[in-house]
Amino acid sequence: MHPHELPVYQQKDKILTALAENQVVVVESPTGSGKTTQLPIILHEAGYATNGLIGVTQPRRIATLSVSDFIARQLEVKVGGLVGYKMRFEDKTGVDTKIKIMTDGILLQEMKLDPYMSRYQVIMVDEAHERSLNIDFILGLLKQVLETRAEFKVIVSSATINAQVFSEYFGECPIVKIETQTYPVTLIYDPVIEAQGLEKPGGKPKEEPRGGNRNSGRKPESSSPLRYSDEALYDKILSIIQRSLSSRAEDEEGDILVFLPGEKTIKECAMRLYQSPMAEALHIVPLYARLGKDEQEKVFHPAPLGKSKVVIATNIAETSVTIDGITVVIDSGLAKLNYYNPRSFTASLIETPISKASCNQRKGRAGRTRPGTCYRLYPRKDFENRPLFTTEEIYRTDLSEVVLRMAELGISNFEEFDFISKPPKSGIAGAIDILNLLDALSEDRRLSKTGELMCAFPLLPRLSRMIVESMLRYPEVIHETLVAASFLSTMSPYVLPPGEELEARKAHHAFRDPMGDFVSYLRIYDAFVAAADKTRFCEHNYLDERTMREILRIREQLEIIVSDMGFPISRGGSLADYLCAVSRGLIQFVCARQERGLFRSLTAEKIQIHPGSVMFRENPDFIVAGEIVRTTRMYAMSVSPLSREILRRISPMVAERLSAISGGQAGRATSAVERRAKARGGEEKAAGRQASRSFTDTIQLGGQIFDLVKGRGKKKMVLLPWERFTVARDNLDQGSAAAFKGLLAVIQQGGYSLLEGDKLETVIRIKDWLDLDRDLQREWPRSRNFEILDKGGNGGLDARNFGELVENLSHVFQVAKPKGKDKKLGFVSLYTDGEGVFWFRISKGFHTALNESIASLEALIDAADGVELAAEAKERIGDLYRKLSSFFE
Repeated sequence: MHPHELPVYQQKDKILTALAENQVVVVESPTGSGKTTQLPIILHEAGYATNGLIGVTQPRRIATLSVSDFIARQLEVKVGGLVGYKMRFEDKTGVDTKIKIMTDGILLQEMKLDPYMSRYQVIMVDEAHERSLNIDFILGLLKQVLETRAEFKVIVSSATINAQVFSEYFGECPIVKIETQTYPVTLIYDPVIEAQGLEKPGGKPKEEPRGGNRNSGRKPESSSPLRYSDEALYDKILSIIQRSLSSRAEDEEGDILVFLPGEKTIKECAMRLYQSPMAEALHIVPLYARLGKDEQEKVFHPAPLGKSKVVIATNIAETSVTIDGITVVIDSGLAKLNYYNPRSFTASLIETPISKASCNQRKGRAGRTRPGTCYRLYPRKDFENRPLFTTEEIYRTDLSEVVLRMAELGISNFEEFDFISKPPKSGIAGAIDILNLLDALSEDRRLSKTGELMCAFPLLPRLSRMIVESMLRYPEVIHETLVAASFLSTMSPYVLPPGEELEARKAHHAFRDPMGDFVSYLRIYDAFVAAADKTRFCEHNYLDERTMREILRIREQLEIIVSDMGFPISRGGSLADYLCAVSRGLIQFVCARQERGLFRSLTAEKIQIHPGSVMFRENPDFIVAGEIVRTTRMYAMSVSPLSREILRRISPMVAERLSAISGGQAGRATSAVERRAKARGGEEKAAGRQASRSFTDTIQLGGQIFDLVKGRGKKKMVLLPWERFTVARDNLDQGSAAAFKGLLAVIQQGGYSLLEGDKLETVIRIKDWLDLDRDLQREWPRSRNFEILDKGGNGGLDARNFGELVENLSHVFQVAKPKGKDKKLGFVSLYTDGEGVFWFRISKGFHTALNESIASLEALIDAADGVELAAEAKERIGDLYRKLSSFFE
C-alpha cells in the first residue's frame, strides 16, 4: 500500500481544518492507520514548517529511528537533512531539518533552554495513549506554552484508548476520529490451566462464528495475575500454533503473533518452538525493547517460502509496531510493569494482567488485513474483571527526575503543577526526600549549586549525582565514575541463553572482583575497549554486544558534557575514591547488614544481595547497590562492599544511622527522611487495613475451602492439607495470593508440616515444584560428602565424585523428612564449604534452601572452570540453575 492510501493521509483535509480552527487537536485512530508517519508529512505539505520546526515526540528510541527513516524514504531525502532525529547521546539533525523526530526526554531537555518552544511551530505528541510519565509532563508544559503563544499548535496522537481524557484536559478540544477497515476476529478463551502437554492435531476447540466467544476453561476467583508454570504456558502456545497450522488450507496465508510478558519468556518460548516437530514450518521472530533496530525490523519481513511467520513479542506490538499479515493472535494477558514505592525508594517489576483496553488492542492485531482469530490464555471472567485502562505511570513510578526538571524550569510548587492526572502526594514527597538526600534542592525548593550541575546530565538524578561528586571531590576517578553511570543507564549486558547457563556463568565469573560489581564493570569495560574483535569478545563472554556498544557511547557523551563544563577527564585514582563517588549518588541504596544475608537501608529492610551479583556469597558489614528491586523478595542489584571509613566520607549522618544498625543498636528512626517515610508507611498501612478483606475462619482458594488459624504476630495462616491443596493448585494463580496479601500458609501431610509461616504467595509460586507423594518415598544422599577436586594436586576434578554429585542434583528441592521426632518437613538443599566439598542437607525455610543451593551451584560452576564437561552434566547443572534462578525474576 502506498503511504498516501493510509487512512490518516486520506483524511488530511479534515485534520488540517480542525488544526486551523483550534490550537490543539486530538487525532484518534487504530494502530497501523498512519498517524505516526503521515501526520508529520501532512503538516509539512500544509506549510507548518515555514516559520518553525515540526516536532514529533516518541516514547522509545527504536521508534525514533524507524519513524525518521520511514518519513525520509517517503519524502526521498536522507536522514539528517529535511528529516532528522535526536535522542539521548545521538543527534542526526542539521540546519535544514524541518521535521524533527525525538524522544520525549529530548523535548523536556530543550524546554529548559527554550521554555516557550520558540523554534517550533507545531508539536505532535505521539503514542499519547501510553501515558508515560514524560508524556504527562510534556502535556502539562505544552499547556503553559499554548497560553503564551496563540500561533502555537499541538497534535495529540492516540490509539483508540481513552482519547476523551486529552480533549477534556485541553478545554474540550476536538477529537478527529479516523476509522479504518477492520475484519472480524473470532475470539476464543483457552486458559493455560488446561494445558497438560501438546494437544494432538485434531484436538481443535469448538468453532464459533467469527466475532463469537468461547470459554473453555475453569472460572477463576479473581482477575489477578495469572500464575502457571512456564512449561504449561509454552505447551499451550505450541498446541495452538500446531492446531492453526494443521487446520489451514494449503494456499491460506497469515502469520501468528504471540504476546508474552518479557524477554526471558520470549526466548524460552522461541527455544521450545525451535525444538518442536513443527520447527521446519516456522519462521520465528522475537520482538522486545532490547533488540537492535535491524533485529526489530525483521518482524516486517515476509517469511521464507513455505514457512509461517511467528512473532513473539512484548506489549511493544500492541500499538507501537504495526505488523501486516497477522491472522492469529495468542494473548497471555500479561505484561511487566514497574511499580515504585516512594516510602522505601524501591522499585518492583511486576508481571501483571493487562487492562481490557490492552486486551482489545492485542485482539485487533489479528483483523487488520483479513479475518483472524485471537486466543486468550485466560478465562472470560478474568477479562471481565480487569480494569478498563492501565494504571498511568505517574501513579507507579519514581517522580524525582520530573521534580528535578520542574525545579530546573523554576517551578517550586511541585504539588500544584497541572498534570493531566494529579500524582499522589506521597510520590511528590518521596521525590523531594530523594533530592534532598542528593543535596539537589535548597530549602526554598530551588536548585542548589549541586542540583544545577546535576541537570547538565540526561540521567536519573542519582546517576548524575555520582558524576558531580567525582567532579567536585574525587577528580582522579571521573573516568571510572562515568563508566559506572553508563552501566547503570542501560540494561544489564549479561546474557544467559537458555541451555547455556553453565557456560555463561563461567564466562561472567572471569570478570569478578572482591570489591564487587562496580569494579567488575570497570574490568568488563576495559576488556571490551581493548578487544580488536568486539563481536567475538561479546559472544565468547556472553555479553550483549548492542548493550556494550551503548555503554561505550553513553560514556563518550558523558565525557563530552564533563569536559565542556571545564573538568578534565582523569582516571587511575583509588578504589576507595571511586566507591565514595558512586555511593554518594546511590546514598538511598547504601545498606548495613542486619543479620547474615540480610541488609537494611535508611528506608527499607530485609534486603538480600541478588544472585546475579558477584557479592552474592559474601556478607560484608556495609554495601552500596545500583538499585533495590522487589521481586519475590527485596534484592540489591549491582553491589559493592563499603568500609566504615568510606561510609563516614559519604555522609556522617548515614554512617551514624547505618553503623547503629550494623552494631545491633538500631532504634527508632531519627532522620527526617526516615520519619517522613515511616509516616507515609503508616498512612498506607492504615488505608490498607480499612480496605482489607474481613476474614472469618475460612478462606476459599482454587475452588477449595481452607481453615485459617493464628500465625506469627497478628497475621493469619492458611492450613493447606496436601490432598486438597493438590486439587486446588491447578486453579491457583499468583494473583490469588495477591488478593490476600499478608496471609501466611502451611502445608500439612500425615502429621508433618511444610513451609510453616511462609507467605501464601511463595507457596503458590512454587506449587508446581512440590510432589510430596513422590518425594517422601525417594532416598537421597543424606550423610555423604562429595569431594570433587582431584587430590592429585593437578587442579582437575575427581571424575567419579563430580559425576555422582551431578547425578544427585535432581534431589535439590525434593521435600524430605528430618531425622528423629521433628515433624517439620524441609527441602533437600546443596551446600559447600567453598573448598571443593559439597553435601546435601535439609533446609526447612524455602528461601534458605534457595539461597544456599544457588550459591553452592555457583561454586560448583567455578570449580568446573576450565574442565570440559560431558553434555549430560552440563544439561543437569544448567537445568537446575535455570529452575532456581527463575525464582529471582
